[in-house]
Amino acid sequence: MYEADAESVTENVRSLMRQIPHPLTVIVAQDLASGSPPTGLLVSSFNTVTLHPTPYVSFNLKLPSTTYDAIKASRTFTASAVADVQLAKDFLLDKKADRYVETMRSNVCDRRDGMLKPGRGAIWWMRCRWAEQMSQPVGDHVIVVAEVLGASYYTGLDGQDESSEKALLYAKGKYRIAGPSIAEK
Repeated sequence: MYEADAESVTENVRSLMRQIPHPLTVIVAQDLASGSPPTGLLVSSFNTVTLHPTPYVSFNLKLPSTTYDAIKASRTFTASAVADVQLAKDFLLDKKADRYVETMRSNVCDRRDGMLKPGRGAIWWMRCRWAEQMSQPVGDHVIVVAEVLGASYYTGLDGQDESSEKALLYAKGKYRIAGPSIAEK
């Protein structure tokens, strides 16, 4: 009754999960030892694993991934919550495209820590250390688990923190912003 061919199950899961809004987060890492430029991508699977006794987060990446290679080499990355559609689109670019290098140059700070430049459409940042022993390959993806080393709001161009911004979500093939809360009965 519940068994179906693998392709049918895959398409059904994809269709069902598109109904659920997912927060969009930019992940940026840089292998400083190799001198490589920063690399980054947009994920819709970023979440908190635990807060106590130490905060941990996780997200999924499809392999192969140059960003995952940089995370493994540097053991650190920065996650940034996205509030701007253009920022999300910038990090969806094909890494082989010439425009990708310019995207990284225009969005990522020169501090070599993966922070995004002020006013680029990010709300908050988390500096994270890869938890290799907790991360797990699954099929053609890897579940990346990391300890949060520091976290705060970005400061906008006006000098104010970005805490009032709403995080960008993705559902049903479109970018969205969460609406007002629903009163409980």
